[in-house]
Amino acid sequence: MNSSIRSVTTRSALAAAGLLTALALTACGSTYSGAPQNAAATGAPKTAQAVPPAADVAPETAEPEASSTEGAGDAGAAQDVGKKPTTLKRTRTKKMGDVVTDEKGWILYRFDNDKAKPPKSNCDGDCAKVWPPVTAGDQELEGLDAEKIGTVTRSDGTKQVTLGGWPLYYYLGDKKPGDWTGQNVGKVWFAVSPDGTKNVTCLPENPPAPPKPPADDAADASPAAGDGGYTY
Repeated sequence: MNSSIRSVTTRSALAAAGLLTALALTACGSTYSGAPQNAAATGAPKTAQAVPPAADVAPETAEPEASSTEGAGDAGAAQDVGKKPTTLKRTRTKKMGDVVTDEKGWILYRFDNDKAKPPKSNCDGDCAKVWPPVTAGDQELEGLDAEKIGTVTRSDGTKQVTLGGWPLYYYLGDKKPGDWTGQNVGKVWFAVSPDGTKNVTCLPENPPAPPKPPADDAADASPAAGDGGYTY
């Protein structure tokens, strides 16, 4: 094969690979209309610079899709999470593959800035208001290895569930069970796989802005406008 034929073949192969990647990302729903603005909500250090907003993208104005799940609504996970789940289970999703949820279907997350060996949570204060820890209790397990489940004592003395050593969290930005709008927020938050690793099947490049941390006396907080929504 001469060099010109090799060159054309290589370009064709690269173009085909690029098309397949674009199609895969589209299938994942890889682009949101807003960028994370709230450093505290992503768990970023206070000195981190917030991502500037995209100037050419108009905020979404459509009303969020209503949820048919009892207990869930437009206020998102604020009404339903941060409580002690009764069950932790492996759940198969269409776009994310296997993830971990509670008994109601809320997807659970892990934080890259935490530590697994030994387990340590580094999400406190405003971060923990937006990413409520999964509180440990007598949870039943479905499809999970009991040997990978553990606990870690948080700075406030509460016990948080760990999977593969990684502390588990809910996300206040998810509006209903099955949403995974916390995926790749701040490039440090990911849906957790059943073995405790981070699920990177679909990585949105521009996740929605996290909701602002609710006030201490607030019972609910709506997710930021225009945050789209991934569901399985």
